[in-house]
Amino acid sequence: MTSRNARISKRSQPTDPAERKPLPLMGVQAVLVAAVLCLGELICSPIYVSMSGGAFYLGSWWLLACLLAVAFSYIVGFALLWCCESFAYRMKRKVQPLVYAVVGAVGFGVWTTWVVLSIMGSILSSAGLAVASGSTVPAAVNGAVLGLAAFFCAATLGERLAHHRVAVAIVLAVTILLAIAGAVVLFRL
Repeated sequence: MTSRNARISKRSQPTDPAERKPLPLMGVQAVLVAAVLCLGELICSPIYVSMSGGAFYLGSWWLLACLLAVAFSYIVGFALLWCCESFAYRMKRKVQPLVYAVVGAVGFGVWTTWVVLSIMGSILSSAGLAVASGSTVPAAVNGAVLGLAAFFCAATLGERLAHHRVAVAIVLAVTILLAIAGAVVLFRL
């Protein structure tokens, strides 16, 4: 009797990802924002290492930047995604990713200027090194570009990725592991 019920329940579950109930969209979008920001921080890490006068190793700065990007994505970014959703709710579908991109650019640009640069400065000053001067504008522009790309990807790819639970879980786990590694680097500095 139990094997018959097991066969029936296996048949009743859809195998096609499009037929399954999708994950909550804003959660998936936050995971996408975190992943794109971590990838962007990997690409932009040499910029920040040069701003610090070579005080950081490339890998250690990238992990620290991933910690800050993941913290932004899952705390501030989630609130910004909610704002984007309410701003773009009645707009045409083609315009909505642009609203997300602008909000992401402003949000992560400000985060980079206030949080990332202040953490970099506090680490450099506690080590007795000179704090990078004149790095505010390049860092803000860099953060704005990364935020624009991350929120645009979240707006355009979120609904499709919401049907792929395993992929979302893997990306979520990777971003959390990168943040944990970044926290270890931060505490060792």
